[in-house]
Amino acid sequence: MTGKPTYLWAAEQIIRSQNRPMRVQDIIAQAQEAGLFSDEMFSRTPQKSMQARLSMEIVNNGDESIFVRTGKGVFFLRALLTEGSGSQLEDGSLTLKPTGELKPYRAKPRRPRQTKENVLVIPSAACREIMNFQGLRQETEPHLEKLIHSNVKHIARTTAEETEEFKQVITYVLITHKKHVLSFRRGRFNRAAQFLRGSLCIGFGGHVTDEDYSLFTGEDFGIRANAVRELTEEIKVDGLDSAIQAEQLRFLGLINDNSTSLGRKHLAVVYQYEVPSSDWDKWLEVSKHELSINELRWINTETDSVNLVEFEYWSQLCWRTLSPEMVEAQAEFRIFRKKPFQAPHILVVVGGIGSGKSSATDILEEKFGYSKVNSGRVLAKLMGIPAVPTTPRKEFQESAWDFINQETGPEKLANALFTAAVSLGEKRVIVDGIRQQSTLEALRTKADGALALLYVYATPDLALRLYCQREHLDETEHEAIFFDAIGAEVESDVSVMMNDADAVIYNWSGEANYERAISSMANILGLKPIEKD
Repeated sequence: MTGKPTYLWAAEQIIRSQNRPMRVQDIIAQAQEAGLFSDEMFSRTPQKSMQARLSMEIVNNGDESIFVRTGKGVFFLRALLTEGSGSQLEDGSLTLKPTGELKPYRAKPRRPRQTKENVLVIPSAACREIMNFQGLRQETEPHLEKLIHSNVKHIARTTAEETEEFKQVITYVLITHKKHVLSFRRGRFNRAAQFLRGSLCIGFGGHVTDEDYSLFTGEDFGIRANAVRELTEEIKVDGLDSAIQAEQLRFLGLINDNSTSLGRKHLAVVYQYEVPSSDWDKWLEVSKHELSINELRWINTETDSVNLVEFEYWSQLCWRTLSPEMVEAQAEFRIFRKKPFQAPHILVVVGGIGSGKSSATDILEEKFGYSKVNSGRVLAKLMGIPAVPTTPRKEFQESAWDFINQETGPEKLANALFTAAVSLGEKRVIVDGIRQQSTLEALRTKADGALALLYVYATPDLALRLYCQREHLDETEHEAIFFDAIGAEVESDVSVMMNDADAVIYNWSGEANYERAISSMANILGLKPIEKD
């Protein structure tokens, strides 16, 4: 397919990558995380929009539809169905057999009209060679110069989204005036993951396209021209004597994020536009041009506090790198539901590699009377191989992925975890290290409601640092190994599981106040220290 992304295209990509029947809400969560939605795909009810399009595709195309229903609100790909792929949950809601809801309608296909959009891309191989860092790096103008002379080209955006062979170039402009920074809240339906990257942003911009390239902008393939165009399209300021000029943008650096599929497909060129004092009174009344821009406001870095939790990852990088002295958020937490923690329960602690979940588990075990079940060791026993590090992590991940994709894999692991938890005979048990939603849901069923979910989040650049410190490794030499590990197929559900968390710990620094934050959260939840028998 060429042109801009559509709901059906996004659903097909996600279901194919997961190779299992999926509920609409899971398709949406995975698609948002993977960045498979265009700016035009704005909706206040994304689940309804996706459900409607999938349903109409099946109704209109009948047996010719690429999608099939396998349960109420559950969809799969017809090609994978005939191959016998997929999995089945204990409650039978995900079944590979088409139900009576699948009607063999023969109506002609009704396809959404595609609008062609060609985006500027840089070969990922060149990016790996030139940018050996994770996060935001300043003083990288020579890097950008090398990148734009490394076989850049324009390709269809949907083609670019389907491969990690290229990085799509994005502009990201900070608008400032002395100690003020302009922020906004993204629309409810956008590419940023719901919790991982937050909803507030301080960067304006978008994909650099062939529309930005001309005889006058060819030197940088239209990157600066795009930054100006995106600002003009996203916000408006009445009464300005002249428009923003490309030369008024100050290059700040590059954002290279190899921690997710979305990050590996994009490269951000960061600029700063400093509002002239002569125009400041006009900029105080700045307003939006696009639906995805909401709640525009100026943040005074001298008087306002900045809570990193509220901002998406790229904005977090900008705050932490450019204004570290005014960022108050270190380690903190959010509690969404207290009830699961009240009675005797199993506490599932989930987080990415290097996030600090093991440290959180140790603190809860030592201070609050939890007993621990390590899911990695339980899984290793089921597979008949030693746990990490005796078995190399990559080899263990591949074996774990094969195991969990067996029809009874999630149920077997959940049963083993539940048996291990019950055998401890304790009121509070931690299960550390679950990686798949299917295992979590099977364990939740076994626990019969006595299960709480705690998610530990660290930004990918910090997770890399903490991981290398723990393993006594050099960050530059082991960055690729680390991101290969967190990008393994068996890790694909981890970030999405944050959406179901009863509480979230945000580890911003990995320092001593991390323990204080965990203790404060535990106290609010009523987890007073208890003595084990």
